[in-house]
Amino acid sequence: MKKLTLWILFLTVFTIGVELAPKDAEAIPAFARKYKTACITCHATFPRLTAQGEAFRLNGYKMPGGDELFIKDQPMSLGAAGYKRVFPKSVWPSDIPGMPPVAIRFTQKTVYGIGDNDPTVDFNAPSTKILAAGSMGEDMSFFTEFEFEDEASEISGWLMWEDLLDGAIGENHLNIKIGSVGMQDLALPNTRSHNMITTEMYLYTSAMGLHAEGGSNTGLELNGFDKWWRYNLGITQGDGETAKKDFYGAASFKLGGLGYDGSGGTTEEGGLSTTPAGYWRDDSIAFGFFGYRSYNGPQDEESDRYGVDLRLNYRDLSVAAGYISGKDIEDHMSGLLLDQDVYFGEAEYFAYPWLQPYVRFEGLSVSGADNTSRVIAGAVMLARANVKFNVEGRFYTDNEPATDGAGNRVVFSLDYAF
Repeated sequence: MKKLTLWILFLTVFTIGVELAPKDAEAIPAFARKYKTACITCHATFPRLTAQGEAFRLNGYKMPGGDELFIKDQPMSLGAAGYKRVFPKSVWPSDIPGMPPVAIRFTQKTVYGIGDNDPTVDFNAPSTKILAAGSMGEDMSFFTEFEFEDEASEISGWLMWEDLLDGAIGENHLNIKIGSVGMQDLALPNTRSHNMITTEMYLYTSAMGLHAEGGSNTGLELNGFDKWWRYNLGITQGDGETAKKDFYGAASFKLGGLGYDGSGGTTEEGGLSTTPAGYWRDDSIAFGFFGYRSYNGPQDEESDRYGVDLRLNYRDLSVAAGYISGKDIEDHMSGLLLDQDVYFGEAEYFAYPWLQPYVRFEGLSVSGADNTSRVIAGAVMLARANVKFNVEGRFYTDNEPATDGAGNRVVFSLDYAF
């Protein structure tokens, strides 16, 4: 009765959120409660995923190799297992999380502007997110996010049906996701903004218009993975001003370390198959490809995005690099093109399990405009596994923007989830 009451309360909050308004996978402490384990089982410095965490995400928020072995909060059954034998004369059985899989994440930033004008100090309005995610039975998973900032609110979410045609093409090779699919996958596969430790998003996401939000990223996606590869192909709504839809695709390949399917670990740490070096270590190299075609406005103006990236992990060091090129048709009559190129490199180092300094260099070239480059440098500190502080600077080395708030700055950020 207690669990039923909690579920009714959760569904009420969910309904209110949907009425208020229509972003990325996050650190979700509900999983720590479900498995009675620490956040660092799946997160290096949240929301950055460890290799174990990436396998958990790809596997539909289930532990690879037998989820039922690790669950401490037992799910609520929605039908006896015997119903499978009489299907289609019964509803296929499933289950839902035993307790509402809800978590709250709070972020507060203080920004010290150090541009050409007089220095400024701004206490930004806090951002609060209500997160819900989990699995439903053996082959379904879900994610929902409500975000509240100032007077604005936004909702995103998806449902994924897993292991379609597994008997014919293999396990994990074909899943279908419906909902806000673009919020995670409109990105280079190994340098996604939702998987970063910096407070500043990758420059390519804003310069290339890839930070999809709201209804623009709603659609359908096919994805799959094996030990050393993963892929996703999707179609999304787009800007809503054209009848044409947007298309994207990405693939990533990995050598060494823990496999995308969770295989390859050689020791047992805390009952989970992990690499022997430690929870954040995953000696490996991953390289990926990304492509995106979108249509904008009533003129169906095309935009193309193509990119590659690479990430190398060795012991306590992680380095990555990426390049993405964009072409936009600005005028169908003349065929005028706008060309953009973004390149970047970054390095992160675990000085201690709770202290991670980092640096990133990014450059942007746009046809007919001056080139822009900047450095993002800082450190993230875990006060607790679910509480972190960032001290981070953004410094332009070429063509600092004149817009207020867009230039050089130092950010002090508090971020915690429970």
